[in-house]
Amino acid sequence: MTTLIGVFVGSVVSRRTQDRHWVRDQVSATCARVLRESSGLLVDLSEMEASRPDAVPQGVVLPTTIDWRPWNEALSMVNLVADKEIAEAAHALDERIWRLHTMVKRGLAPEENWLVLRLDVESAQNNFITVARRQLSLAGDPLQRFSGRPDPDDPIWTS
Repeated sequence: MTTLIGVFVGSVVSRRTQDRHWVRDQVSATCARVLRESSGLLVDLSEMEASRPDAVPQGVVLPTTIDWRPWNEALSMVNLVADKEIAEAAHALDERIWRLHTMVKRGLAPEENWLVLRLDVESAQNNFITVARRQLSLAGDPLQRFSGRPDPDDPIWTS
């Protein structure tokens, strides 16, 4: 009898461990997808802004050239598998992307600098990374830097 109880308890514990690993793997893959798709959207927005015809004045809204399906699928996966904190960080990133998208569709005003505007989205990406690292990284240590790219006011951008 003791052997049967031991086998049963062992199988329950093993099943829980497998479930936790599966969930962790799903959340990790989903977070990676959010970062991949949000980075892709920044590239698409940059290209959309750079290709805006000079003949179209700022304020005139152009139709979007962006395929939002991959981004929306990534957000749906976050809503499905991630915990509340990760989902909220993804939603904050989504809001920042939408705000930048709206600005790009109407055309940037002369005083609006693309590199500065994208920092708002990158800040939300970095927050998402910080939240996800707390949950997924074994060490959970916060990062001090998220990229090696020079700051927007660095002379490299004007030379």
